[in-house]
Amino acid sequence: MMAPRGPVPPPGGDWRRRMAVRGGKVSHTLASHGLLVFLLAGVVLGLVVGVSIGLAPPDPGDPELGVRLIAGAIVGMIFCAVPSVLFLGLPAQTLARSYLRSASPEEREAMSRAAARAPDYVPDGLRHGSRWARAYSGSVGSVTAFHGIVRTVPDGPAREWLQEIGKRLDTELAEALRLARLGETVEAGAPGGDAARDVGARLEVARTAFHDTTEHAASIALDLRADSGFDDVRAQLDQLAAQAPHLRRET
Repeated sequence: MMAPRGPVPPPGGDWRRRMAVRGGKVSHTLASHGLLVFLLAGVVLGLVVGVSIGLAPPDPGDPELGVRLIAGAIVGMIFCAVPSVLFLGLPAQTLARSYLRSASPEEREAMSRAAARAPDYVPDGLRHGSRWARAYSGSVGSVTAFHGIVRTVPDGPAREWLQEIGKRLDTELAEALRLARLGETVEAGAPGGDAARDVGARLEVARTAFHDTTEHAASIALDLRADSGFDDVRAQLDQLAAQAPHLRRET
């Protein structure tokens, strides 16, 4: 997420938690028990095929009939169950979990609106393509995604809390821009110097904090859409506030 106008990453995370806002009974079952479902299907199919083979040609008086039935059933189950799990169950389970992690239409719409509001230019004082511009752009992308996530949260105390954190992020983003401009200036005067390394390290810490804050906010939004109340996520909101960048406090 380095380009401010690039596609905003959809909510990922734990596929189990995504069940609250994504998919239905079929996708949930495949995501949770896809291997088991196709294992049982393979076993049943193998049992039918094996017994059918054991009965051909039909001869009820054959003393070896029971042995052939048992052997046919075992061989049939093995030769049907293993491919069913490897070639059907595993891909189906993987695809179902990937689908659950993807953004719902509502999430895509909200994040697209947020991405559309992101600046599509390099601010004055930054060189296009420089590491300072890239670090700042990554921060812009995270903050933009944060505001998009907040818009998906129902009205109430939790949304108000998140909006206050969003205001803090906007303030910290302005400070990140100041740091990026400072880095450009310092590096131009003394490339590779200690001052440039110090500013770069602080800016990278801030960029990571912006990203982690947004990821955490997405997790909280999922909890809220799963009918969790404000009290249930209060501790997470406190942690989110502490996790946000604190650049202005450092300067």
